[in-house]
Amino acid sequence: MKLDCYLVPSEATEQVLAGKAVVIIDVLRTCTTIAFALMNGAGRVIPAATIEAATKLMSSLDRGSTLLCGEREGKKVKGFDLGNSPLEYTREIVQDKTLVFASTNGTKLMARGVNAQEQLVCSFVNVERVVGRIRPEGPEPVVVASGMNDRFSLEDAVCAGMVATRLSQLSPGLWELNDGARAAVALFEKFGEDILRMMHESAHGKYLASLGFASDVEVSARVDSVPVLPVLKEGRITLSDS
Repeated sequence: MKLDCYLVPSEATEQVLAGKAVVIIDVLRTCTTIAFALMNGAGRVIPAATIEAATKLMSSLDRGSTLLCGEREGKKVKGFDLGNSPLEYTREIVQDKTLVFASTNGTKLMARGVNAQEQLVCSFVNVERVVGRIRPEGPEPVVVASGMNDRFSLEDAVCAGMVATRLSQLSPGLWELNDGARAAVALFEKFGEDILRMMHESAHGKYLASLGFASDVEVSARVDSVPVLPVLKEGRITLSDS
């Protein structure tokens, strides 16, 4: 069975994603933040491809039960309720709320998967739950790294390699890896022993630290620390109960 990884987001076209179980990876920080938000009681997350789309959608929703969330270039958008720091999404703030969420990389990529069978929201914090969802008898998986500003990012590629490695360990000899998956596995083998160090040394990690978000990098490096499975279907991200 094929296991394809695409480490540059431009490779993941709508045609590539159609009908697949798409694993969306944005370690820093969209997928990590969404996992935190749902773990802490948010009812659902509605990803928007752009700030403008998020703002327009927000105008049609109940302001009392909805929060407008997201960032551009790592910084909270002026007028938004929350940015993209997982540490902002506490139970006191997000419990039972609908979150309209727009980010520079992750939510833009999610919008391309409109014809996917499902999209699984993945980062280091919930890899185990994502891997457990993918089964040989299910839809063919495609792993996509969100990158940084449409370019390759090391932390997303290493996370993709962790997903591919764990799937291969669970079902030895089953998966036929494309070149992207093989490259991701090789990167995971090189950097997987010290995820936090890799992330601190990555371009995106350094950039976030320069903005004052070094703590976000640290929590995003904690493997399997947020055991939830956010699933995107029909434009809404909710927790899977399986």
